[in-house]
Amino acid sequence: MEPHIGPDTGPNRRDISVVQLICRAYGLSDASEITLEHIHRYVSERRRAEDGTHRLRDRFRPSIPRQRSVDDAA
Repeated sequence: MEPHIGPDTGPNRRDISVVQLICRAYGLSDASEITLEHIHRYVSERRRAEDGTHRLRDRFRPSIPRQRSVDDAA
C-alpha cells in the first residue's frame, strides 16, 4: 500500500497507509474486516471533502489584479 501523504511534515511525522486510515475511519480492528463497500465509501467521502476544500480555497483566494502593460489604455 502507498503511504498517505498529508500536510504532516514535522519531525514526528508518521506515514499511514490507506488501509490504516480506513480502519480508523470505520472502527475496524484490522485489514481483514475491510469490505469493498468500506473502500467505496471512504473514496467518495474523501472526494467530497477534497471538492469542498477546493471550493473554499477558491472562494477565499485573494483577487490579485494583474499589472497593466505599457500598451493598455488607462
